[in-house]
Amino acid sequence: LPKQREASGGTPQNDDNEGYDADNARSSDDNDSHVHKERPQCGKFIYVTRNQIDVVASFYHHLSNQIEGTYTDTFETFLKDWMDGKIPFGSSLHHLIGFAGGFADNLYDTSCDHDIGHDESNSVTDQPLLLLSYEKMKSSLRTEVLRIIYFLNLTHIPSHVLEEEILPSFGFSSMKNNIEKFQPKSVGWLNGFQFLRKGVTGDGRRLLLNRSTNDSGGGKEEGESSELMVAYNDWVEREEYRSKISNVLKGDCYEDCREVFLSVVEK
Repeated sequence: LPKQREASGGTPQNDDNEGYDADNARSSDDNDSHVHKERPQCGKFIYVTRNQIDVVASFYHHLSNQIEGTYTDTFETFLKDWMDGKIPFGSSLHHLIGFAGGFADNLYDTSCDHDIGHDESNSVTDQPLLLLSYEKMKSSLRTEVLRIIYFLNLTHIPSHVLEEEILPSFGFSSMKNNIEKFQPKSVGWLNGFQFLRKGVTGDGRRLLLNRSTNDSGGGKEEGESSELMVAYNDWVEREEYRSKISNVLKGDCYEDCREVFLSVVEK
């Protein structure tokens, strides 16, 4: 990611976060040698987070239902391999921590919310990064779409087009009814599996609570734990994810951004 701020003689951030030290990674900010450099021209990045329990559930259904390279082991084994970074794309927590550092490097500001027709002088479009979450898009779709519009400088879109055409087409039922536009064609699918499966939040939690390492069925009551949930919580603690995010995104100016990154590991 491009950096808005850079310390002379600083050490580039390690993308995979092995041996990660958040305090040392930010120590250059306290040095007199800290200088601001003009950001090079580049594209814009929209980073979308999702609760990690839902991520692993969705990814399991995806890989176990594609024809090429079908994942054939149990969900319990998949969860363990995923937490160990052995599933394609590696550790999701390392990816999140790396991008949190990118948001901090770019002095990311989430204080500007917009509506069509409002004054654009406070727009965040000068920033190369936009942080979204799956959960917020589910609960406040219009607000999140407006943030995308201002981020991409698409404020010329008429209000009636936004309300009558764009927003309705972003609903899950509309997308499901137009599945041919969204079903990946790079792989084949087993048993008529649809890439747009449920479009809900909390599905992963139900899956973890309804499975244990010795039992593939027999759900647990709401509020109960399971061996898989315990293993997941232990993994988050072992990776020190919360403390790393809190150290990377220090200060009140990052409060909203920090909250999004922390929420992805909550049950």
